[in-house]
Formats: sequence, C-alpha cells, structure tokens
Amino acid sequence: MTTILGIYLIVFSIALIVIMRGDAVHERCPLLSTRNYFLTGIILFQSSSGAVTLILKETERGAELNSFVFPGLVFCTILTIFVAVFLWLYRSMGFVERFAWARTRIRKSSQSRLLAAGLLMTLIGVTLRFGGAGIPYIAVLLPQLSAGCLGVGIALVATAWVRSVFNFAIALVLVLSLAASSATLLVGAFGRREILGLFFSIVWALFYEKWRYMPATRLFPRLTGAMAVLSIAVLVFSASRVGGEDADRSLGQQLERITQIEWENVEARFLDAVSGQFAGGISMYLFETRLKDSAYDPLHSLAYFATLPIPRDFWPGKYSGLGATAPDEAGVTGVPDEFSWGPGLVGHLCNDIVFLSLPIYAFILAALFKYMDVRTMASTRDPMTVAIFGSALGQALAMPRGELGLFGFNLLAAIVGAWFFSLLVSRMFLPVDREAEYEEAFDAGEEFDIAADLDADVEVEQEGDQSRAYSRERVSL
Repeated sequence: MTTILGIYLIVFSIALIVIMRGDAVHERCPLLSTRNYFLTGIILFQSSSGAVTLILKETERGAELNSFVFPGLVFCTILTIFVAVFLWLYRSMGFVERFAWARTRIRKSSQSRLLAAGLLMTLIGVTLRFGGAGIPYIAVLLPQLSAGCLGVGIALVATAWVRSVFNFAIALVLVLSLAASSATLLVGAFGRREILGLFFSIVWALFYEKWRYMPATRLFPRLTGAMAVLSIAVLVFSASRVGGEDADRSLGQQLERITQIEWENVEARFLDAVSGQFAGGISMYLFETRLKDSAYDPLHSLAYFATLPIPRDFWPGKYSGLGATAPDEAGVTGVPDEFSWGPGLVGHLCNDIVFLSLPIYAFILAALFKYMDVRTMASTRDPMTVAIFGSALGQALAMPRGELGLFGFNLLAAIVGAWFFSLLVSRMFLPVDREAEYEEAFDAGEEFDIAADLDADVEVEQEGDQSRAYSRERVSL
C-alpha cells in the first residue's frame, strides 16, 4: 500500500509540472512566477519527499512512524485537497487581479539608468547588512531588508546586461555586483534561502526582460542551465555549513570551508536534496503525533507570522517556530541548539487544525502569489517593480518545507524593504515616463488623473514648454 501511495505522489508531482507548463502555454500564469516557485517547493519538499519516505520507509531521525500506511494516506489526501483549493482560488481571484492592474507605471530605463539604480540598491543592501548591526530591535529585521535590496540591485544590473549581452563592460559590472552581494550574504549565513534568492533574482530579471518572448525550444535549455548552476552552488554551500552558536561564520571562514569541503558532505547534502530533507516524512509524523496527543495549536503559523516582529524581550513567552519545538518534543539529542526540522506544509496544516488552517492558508497564499504575479506581468515596462517581486524567491520556494510563518514573514519583509528604498532610487535614476503614460492613456481612451499622483506636478513643471503643452493637451482630451 505504501508503494502505491508513493507512486501516487510521483504522479502528483508530474501532474503539477504539466499544470505549470500548460498554464504558461495558455498564458494563464507565466512559467517563472511566484506561484510556480511555491508549487516547485511543494514538489521538492512534500510530494517527492513524501514518495521517498513511503517507498523507502525512511524519515528523519526522531520522526519515526509506527505505521506508514494511515499517515501516508492522510498526507496524500491533505496535500491533494490543499493544492486543488489553492489552484482554484488562484485562478478565480478576479478582484486581486483587478487590484494588481490598477496602478502600473512606465519608467525611463536606459542601460545607464538601470546600472546606476542597481549599483545604488546593492550599496544600500550592503549598508543595511553591516551598518545597523548594533541597533536594538531593528537589527533583527535588517538581514531580510538587506537581502531584498541586494536581490533588486543584482536584478537591475542583469536587466541592463541582457539588453546587450556582448557588452563586456556591463557583464563585468554584473559579475562584480554578484560577487559583492554573495559575499555580503555569506557573512553570518547558515540558511541557504537568501543566497538562493540572489541567483533566482537574476534568472527572474532575464526572464521578464527577454526570455519570456522565446519559444520553448530556446527557453527550456536556458532555464535548465541556470537551474543546474544554482543547484551546484547551493549544494556546495550546504556541504560547507557548520552548525552551533560558536561557529565562525565570517566571510573568510565561510570561503575557506567552501574550498575545503569533503565529498562525504556533498553526498550527504545531495541525499538531503533528493529526499526533500524528509519534510514529507516529518509531516506524516506530526499528523500521527497530534492525533495521539491532541496538542493542536490553532492557526499557529499565522500567529507566529504576526508576532515575529515583537522582540522576545517584550514578550518572553511569544510563539516559537514549530520546526524548532518539534525536535524537542520528539526527544532529539546531540544536535546544535539552532537545529530545526522542516515540518512541511502538511505538517503545519495538521498542527494548526487542518479543517481551520487549510482554507485560510490556501486563501492567503493564493491571494499573495496572485497579486505578485499579476503585478509583475503588468509592470514589464517598470524594471524596478519586476525586480522587487523577484527579490525573495528563495523564501517562496522554501515555504512548503517550513517554517511557514517565518519564511512568509521573510518574503514580505524583503519585498517591503526593497520597495521602501526603491522609492528613493527610482526617483533618482528610474523616473516615470509621463509622456509615454499620457500617450498610452490617450490611445486607450482613458483620462489620466494627474491629481491622483502627488509628484506629477513637480515633474511636469520641470519639463520643457513643449512637453508641458503636449501633456496638458492630452489631459484635456
């Protein structure tokens, strides 16, 4: 029976891939979208991981199952229902789509402007990473804000490069920016999501600037090559990681460990990747455990998300992550203090009372990813907005593994932080192209409301007399 369930999960994974490809072909959802990164995370950390557990009957140490049949059957049922509800909500949220399309901009984005904006965003990201480390309570948010700004910066530089791929000067700037951003994220790093997200932001920028116009025969080899490079980079970094609070995670030590990794560590990390770090098996374990002890925690992930910004000094007993508390409950010993499990999406749903959490979480996630994807597609002439929504894709990919509330918070913190600083950078280097917007509104037979845009008057006054006359003529029409 477990083998049949495992085969079902493999077929389920293939079905999700077919759905993603079909939606891209029929232009219902871009191939590179936040939704598809999330679904890819489900494939890696839930369906494929669950298949490994059920077929091989192996799971994480401490998360052993008394029987694989009933937990596996429930796991398959919950996962299938969640994905079906999530996809249905994503496709039917017309109100979110209208809201996302309501405010789009056209920006002046020459290569020189993109380079200047990208380098400034990168500089802001580096400054946030190191400049505010001693600020009480604020410092804990700076890594997420920094990662978001660095992702936006490297995406803007990549956008400038892909417009002229044989411009070696811009290519050199891209390489140097990537090296500086990677070095910044390596300092003090243990998790892989920020590093992964940095590389994802480059692929994201290339796709929305140029690759999305390519036929599948040319697009898939590029995506495959990009993902292969990313996989190798993440595998090497994973094999070099050292746990423990006293571990030296300075840049020098991180680079030294990367150059001295042992094959056994690479092999172990590869097995972790193939098994999805046994997140599927841990999800089954959490279902079985909660069924026995009834220690459910209603909407824990949502509460954890909402209370994360509150300093623990103010609230010592505030929510802790399920991934951190579950190993202690299971009696796992001989691991570093920061050791945690990936509870898996289904594990979070079971812990949070599945009948309550499944519809609520499916609705929130579908609305979030729908807005981000539609806003990205509507902003293809606004490279800054495209870059912002591609700045935390590592968090979206990791959410199905868990910690769900933490990764969701990190994703929004990175995007909001990047958006905040982009307001300044865009005003300096990527101003709104008023004349292009007026022309488009006129051609569409729409009125262009300057009064709704507080900075429109300032920029219009700064334009020449001819431009001003042209603009007023369009508005009056």
